[in-house]
Amino acid sequence: MIGKAGGDAGQVGRIHKITKKELRGSHSGNERISATLEELMQLKFVMRTISERGREATLTSSVIAWNIEEKSEDGMSIVEWEFSEPALQMFQGSDYYARINKAALLAFRSKYALAIYEIGCLLVARRDPTWTGTIEDLREKLGVPHGTLPNFAQFRRKVLLKAQAEVNQLAHFEFTWKEIVGTGRGRPVVKVQLCFRAKDASSVEDAADELDRPKVGREARRAGTVEQVVEIGSSAASNVVSLPALSEEKFPTGSLHYGASSRISAIAVDYGGGWDRDVIAEAYRKFMGDKLETLSGNKLFNSFEGFCKSFVRNNGRP
Repeated sequence: MIGKAGGDAGQVGRIHKITKKELRGSHSGNERISATLEELMQLKFVMRTISERGREATLTSSVIAWNIEEKSEDGMSIVEWEFSEPALQMFQGSDYYARINKAALLAFRSKYALAIYEIGCLLVARRDPTWTGTIEDLREKLGVPHGTLPNFAQFRRKVLLKAQAEVNQLAHFEFTWKEIVGTGRGRPVVKVQLCFRAKDASSVEDAADELDRPKVGREARRAGTVEQVVEIGSSAASNVVSLPALSEEKFPTGSLHYGASSRISAIAVDYGGGWDRDVIAEAYRKFMGDKLETLSGNKLFNSFEGFCKSFVRNNGRP
C-alpha cells in the first residue's frame, strides 16, 4: 500500500486506492485481505517529538486512519485508505523509512518473509520484541496453507530459514527464533518464539544499499557466490573474465538456533536425522578440533554435511 501510494504517500488529505489483485500480489485469493487490513488498522509506530510544554516526548500513532474495502471478490474491486496525520509527517521526515521500509515491502520474494517482516515492524521497538505461539498459531499468522508442510523440519527449512535469509538481508532489524520442545518421545517442537533485534546504523545502511541494487543476483549476494569481474590488462573486453568468488564463511562458535548461518543450520536439519542442531554442532567441533579453523565456504559445507550423515549412521535417530 505504501508502494502504491508512492510519492503521494506524504500528501495531506490524499485518499489512496489499490485493487485487490494488486494488494494480494502472487497470492491466488482474497481471503487474507480483510484480516490483513484489520491488522494494519492496529499497526502503531513510535517517533520522538516535542510536547506542547516544549519538552521531549514520544508520539504513538496508527499508520492508517481508515480504510474502505469493497466486498466483491473480484480482483478488480477496490480498497481505499488514508494515512494518519502523524504517519504523513513520518513519511516526509524520515530518510531511513523511505529507504528501508517502503523498499523492503516491495523486495521480498517469499510471502512468509513479508509476513515475518510485518510482525517484526510491530515488535522490534517494543521492550519485549518477541512473539510466542504454538506451531498452529504461527502457521495461521504466516498464512501457511492448511495441510502443507506438516513436518516441522520441513516448516523450518521451507518457511523459517528462507524467511530469515531475506529478512536479515533487507530489513532494518534481524530475525531469529527459539524452538520450545515438549516432553514426549523425540521431544517434538510445540511452540516457537520469534525474536527481533534492531540493527546498528552500519547494518541498516548495508540493507539500504542492498535494496538499491537490482533484485537479480540478490540471492547469490546473500549466499556469497556472486561472480566478480576481474580485468586483466586494460584494453579489450576480451581481457575481462568472470571468476566465482568463494564464500569465506566459517563455522559458527555459538548456537545454531540463534542467528547462525542459514546454510549451516539447514545442513544440520536436512542431514542430522532429527538430532538437535547444537548437539551435532558441538560433536563436529570436537571431532574437527583445530582443523576447523582452516575450513570455510564450500569445503566447510561439504565437510559438515558428511559429518552429519556419519553422526546419524553411528548414533541412530533420537
